[in-house]
Amino acid sequence: MKKIFLLGGHDLEMIEIKKILQQKKQKFFDKELSWGAKLSDYKEYFNDKDEFIAIELEEDIDPPKHYEIIDHHGKLSCKPSALQQIAKILNIELTRWQKLVAANDARYIEGMKLLDATPQEVAKIRAADRVAQGISKKDEKLAEQSLNIVDLNYRIYSKTDHFSAVSDRIYDKFTQYIIYNDKKILFYGYVIKKLIAFMKRNSLEESHYYYGGGDFGFLGIKEGILNDKSIKNLLEEFDKVQEDMKKIISYHTFMLPFTFEGTFNEKKDWFYKLFKVEENETYNEYLYFYRHVQDVLFNTKEGNKGFSQYYEYKIQSGSYVIDCKQGLYELAIDGISLRIFQTGVAILSFNLINRDYLKQKDILAINDYGRRIYPPYLDLEDGLKGVKNSLLANSISLQFKDQKMIKEDFTTFEQVENIYELLPSFVTELIKENFTGTIKPIIDDRMFVISQYNNEAVGKKFQTFNEKTNTYTYENDDFWYEYIFVDGNGKNCQSKHMSKQLIKASTYDRWVEYGTLFGVSRYSFVAVSGGYFGEKILNAHIRTIYFQMFTLLLAYRATIIKFSDEIQDVTNQEEQVLSQKTRELYKKYLNFLNKLYFKEVTAQDQGIELYNKAMDVMDIPKYMQDLDNEMNELHSYVDMIEEKKRNKKLDNISLYGGVLLGASVLTGFFGMNVGSSANFSSWLVYPLIGFVTWLGYRKILKKEHHE
Repeated sequence: MKKIFLLGGHDLEMIEIKKILQQKKQKFFDKELSWGAKLSDYKEYFNDKDEFIAIELEEDIDPPKHYEIIDHHGKLSCKPSALQQIAKILNIELTRWQKLVAANDARYIEGMKLLDATPQEVAKIRAADRVAQGISKKDEKLAEQSLNIVDLNYRIYSKTDHFSAVSDRIYDKFTQYIIYNDKKILFYGYVIKKLIAFMKRNSLEESHYYYGGGDFGFLGIKEGILNDKSIKNLLEEFDKVQEDMKKIISYHTFMLPFTFEGTFNEKKDWFYKLFKVEENETYNEYLYFYRHVQDVLFNTKEGNKGFSQYYEYKIQSGSYVIDCKQGLYELAIDGISLRIFQTGVAILSFNLINRDYLKQKDILAINDYGRRIYPPYLDLEDGLKGVKNSLLANSISLQFKDQKMIKEDFTTFEQVENIYELLPSFVTELIKENFTGTIKPIIDDRMFVISQYNNEAVGKKFQTFNEKTNTYTYENDDFWYEYIFVDGNGKNCQSKHMSKQLIKASTYDRWVEYGTLFGVSRYSFVAVSGGYFGEKILNAHIRTIYFQMFTLLLAYRATIIKFSDEIQDVTNQEEQVLSQKTRELYKKYLNFLNKLYFKEVTAQDQGIELYNKAMDVMDIPKYMQDLDNEMNELHSYVDMIEEKKRNKKLDNISLYGGVLLGASVLTGFFGMNVGSSANFSSWLVYPLIGFVTWLGYRKILKKEHHE
């Protein structure tokens, strides 16, 4: 049976397929069609004896008897590119150029980046593809003119019907965008599954559009399906759900552990959140941990406020705005929460979503500048200005939907003496009316960072393995180092040997071959992944399971520091209350050990491994050992004082015994009947006994006074 290939619409990939078929002397028909080519265009060649292989042809009629379709769009978007499928059929190895052409057709520019394409290679491939599609110089000029007006929702009205000429010019500027005219429309960078659901809700069948490019690829409505009015109405409907359509580029949680004195009052915008095991996500979060850990983390019964309580801030929506020298970053607030422990420690958390900033430098800047709560130092010459040009944001603001704004520009910190006991306004304005006593940050000028970066190209790069050096790419990657150690202003370690050691000690790479990588430092827990898994599966774990895990770890760290401070306070107490204060402190310490400090929190292998790595990297076992030593030393000190008191009492008892012994001797000498008339002179003994007793008691008082 002879194979006959039928070529679809011309683009660069189809040109390369044609070249391969010619080189391999394969029979094919090519009508040099454009995008939207149909199987019916080749109906005249059908027969029942040959096998027909249709390449990217819309199946608008019944196919021939022996038939195979090659495509990677629509329902077949999970397939490799058409060029790769042809190479497999003909058993040939693609060249570097052909691999880039295939990646371009399947995943556009992102696909080429997965193959580490240089900017020059990307530009060359895209230019060749536009030529293959028949895009003229006039179309290129019209594309340039189309970019003059881009609305706030990243929509571009194209003056040319060749949308790729416009898309190539804005790809690196926007992560999601829409190109349209009066005849058709193209969505790029949105969640494809959500787009398909949106089309269905607006009465558009799958035959009305095409899509591809992966989980966040493109979807275009075919020409002739909608008129200009319908397109306008569709865009208006899309505006209502656009935020939900955008993919999550990165997720950031800033966690501020602090100590407090007094009590917490549940008022002013905070509400106690009851944990309900109702949905799949909460079920998975709850069952992930051991039962005794569940009792600490999850408040499942109304009114049963256990060892910790979880509160959420009442907001409909809002933004966390970071204004720094790298630019202005506005992140959507996914939630603000407060976890309070019986140990006198609390953790305030800001959960933030980034849907707009794609570049690695932006992710680093968001983490580094967004986590600062006060200046780490004041420049010797420029003061606060010098710090803002280095590590500190110009300002951090909370902008809520009700127009309420809390802004901190850090200017007040330049004047204060007790800088380390102060908190920024975007923290104090949220909680100052809820705590009866003082509150104090427990780490330093930084909040702890949890961050997840959804970038398939980065994950793909990190999984590359060098057989000669026996290393993965990430082990020597500057971005991965900066991401783990939250360096937003350049790498802070300029030794390649030391950098590699630190990366190795701080990386968890169980899933590196799948393009997923985790990193842990004293100030961060970060992850890189891509595609639907990164945005939907891993992100859910980051927001729930791993958030809870690091809540515990930060609570350990903060509580240990608080206990160390309390031990110092106790040792400064007067001896009269020292023993009681020590007993109270030790009781709290035992409560912490029994109810909060866990050597293991889950039975899941990955959870055990990550938890152990975080414990080691954050030095928590070492801190616990130091705390235990401090508690033992305090006990020894108190025991020494108590022993001294006991010895003093024994000495006094001995002295009293000596005094009483003297009285006994006198009494025995004169006899007990000294009061009888027969021996009247013996009444003189009573004053003598009293005098001896008084001398002994005076000696005891004098001894105690000197001691």
